[in-house]
Amino acid sequence: MLEVRVGTRLWFDGEGWAVCEVRGTSVRLQGDGGRYRTAAVTDLLEGASGLDPDSHAVDAGQRDLLSAIGLESLTLKQRTRLEAEVEIFAELLAVRGADEAPARMRSAATKLGLSLRTVQRRLRRFDELGPAGLIDERLLKDTRRSVDPRWDDACTEVLSRYTNRSTPSQQTVIRETNRVFLESVPDGVVPTRSVAYERVVELDAGRHTFGDAPRRRSVAKRPQGVLGQLRPNRPGEYVLMDGYKLDVFAMEPVTMRWVNTELTLAMDLYDRSVKGLRLRPVAAKSADVASVLLQCLTPQQWGRRPDSPSGPYAGVPEHVVLGSVGVFPDTIVIDHGKVYLSEHTMGVCRRLGISVQPAIPDKPTDKPALERFFKSLRLSLLDKLSGYKGPNIAYRGKDVEKGAFYYVTELEDLIREWVGDVYHLRAHRGLRDPLLPKVDLSPQEMFNRGIEFSGLLRLPAAEDLRYELMEVQWRKIHHYGVDIDGRRYDGPGLNTYRARRSDYGGAHAGKWPILVDVDDVRAVYFQDPADKRWHRLEWRLASGINAPFSKDAADYTRRISIAEHRHVDPQQAVEDLLARWGREEVMGRRERNLAIRLATQPSSHVFDAGEVTDRASVPGVIDLLTAREARKAAPTQHPDDLDVFERYYAEHPDSEVLEVFDE
Repeated sequence: MLEVRVGTRLWFDGEGWAVCEVRGTSVRLQGDGGRYRTAAVTDLLEGASGLDPDSHAVDAGQRDLLSAIGLESLTLKQRTRLEAEVEIFAELLAVRGADEAPARMRSAATKLGLSLRTVQRRLRRFDELGPAGLIDERLLKDTRRSVDPRWDDACTEVLSRYTNRSTPSQQTVIRETNRVFLESVPDGVVPTRSVAYERVVELDAGRHTFGDAPRRRSVAKRPQGVLGQLRPNRPGEYVLMDGYKLDVFAMEPVTMRWVNTELTLAMDLYDRSVKGLRLRPVAAKSADVASVLLQCLTPQQWGRRPDSPSGPYAGVPEHVVLGSVGVFPDTIVIDHGKVYLSEHTMGVCRRLGISVQPAIPDKPTDKPALERFFKSLRLSLLDKLSGYKGPNIAYRGKDVEKGAFYYVTELEDLIREWVGDVYHLRAHRGLRDPLLPKVDLSPQEMFNRGIEFSGLLRLPAAEDLRYELMEVQWRKIHHYGVDIDGRRYDGPGLNTYRARRSDYGGAHAGKWPILVDVDDVRAVYFQDPADKRWHRLEWRLASGINAPFSKDAADYTRRISIAEHRHVDPQQAVEDLLARWGREEVMGRRERNLAIRLATQPSSHVFDAGEVTDRASVPGVIDLLTAREARKAAPTQHPDDLDVFERYYAEHPDSEVLEVFDE
């Protein structure tokens, strides 16, 4: 401590001062030149230090270890012994300077089994440092066997080399470390075999060099320093989006083949509730991401039954964290994150006023809530389904494909029911309200509390919200309609604007915006700038297509037409593609993926221009279970045609034989 009293000399504000007066909140100081100044006690607390050697109660060497840390480092037995010594030295301190002090000192030395000089030295430390001065410093030293620090540096360097390499053994790392160490320090001494193994395990803590390679690479890309965290204050403030390849084999209904599926999901970070999901074979596309975004903007029903639970619905999200690639929002990347950061998705977010915050590359901890949801989905539902294959090949059973199976649409329907009946109603250990720190809440309960506290819902004001999720194509309106990617569209809504230049400027000056649903190009949509009404423009070749016809399928039809130099019926081209896929004929990867997506396409849903609800805002799946029950209840009656000849002669009594036509 620094005692501030009249006459004390101290160092403050870059020069020496003498205390000449002590007040309640300030101290009057006198400088060497006769100058005076008044300093606040709070200022002295921050910057004053003693000038006299005797003003320091403890020198720097004695303050290397705080008293609290030293006392807490002792075991129970060591602390009991220290307390007994404190009682003895406290008595010696009380009689110090008295006539009986030497006798008491010798008696204490005999009792403690120490020399008189040692007792005197420890009494002095006890007077200066208190009970911490009696701690034997040898008890607090590290008992590990010493290793050359340069060997540790070499080992750390070797461990860092295996970030992107295959997992090594500890023996390999030790041998390589010894070689690197001896090359830099020829006369160095390597640790023994047992010590080297212990030190490698210690230095590898947190690196996972001898564990899973993906985890090792993810940890290596972790940012250094303090990690930030999104802290939502209300539902709908932050929505996380990501994709997950399911650990269950699904079946596509055309050829009854096993396919992998990818789940695209959106979750509210505040209450961990699921706002939308879409299950697609092979891989998700930007249109699937836009579909999930539309589900976030519209209330969802989680199940097939009329009484299935709906919500929680918080309205238009304020921020969206997309994918797992850290790039600028307008950049189109070339890896698996392109469906989240494509121009289609970015344009949707810009039009809806949603801020996009890309995550750090290969850093799953940026979206821990989603990663935990995927784990809960696997442990609570997927591992109980037929066709479960496990997270990797090491977990896969034998011939899991030979058991029962689910179609892709059935699997999505099952996941939606699990979300509504189980996930949203089950308490989460990590989901707590600050006012109820010991109560685990479910996503539904957390959502209700968040809405009540914030009192805010960002509801969409426009009834044509689903059109915001479509792609915008700028085209001229001709007398015959509009051309989009070789497809000609027309409708009565274009009558006023045929062969007319638009009033739009910018990069597409003179052209008209046409909105296209890439999952169904049988029709596009045009908004009349006068009355803001939406008009449906039909594709002239879509009359015979009775199911959603995607842009990929249309492009495939066009490629077939060019390759075969003939007009190709779109529906027939797709049917031929699925037929070749069913016959297991050899085809390229592009055609194969297209066939899988078309084979798992949901049933058609026809809208009109004024319809608000989009197929993406409701579960776009086929209710196969209901269809099966209906077929069982009313089996199909096949007509009996064995009496066809008798009926013919009854209707034509004058005929004796059947007439044969030879063409």
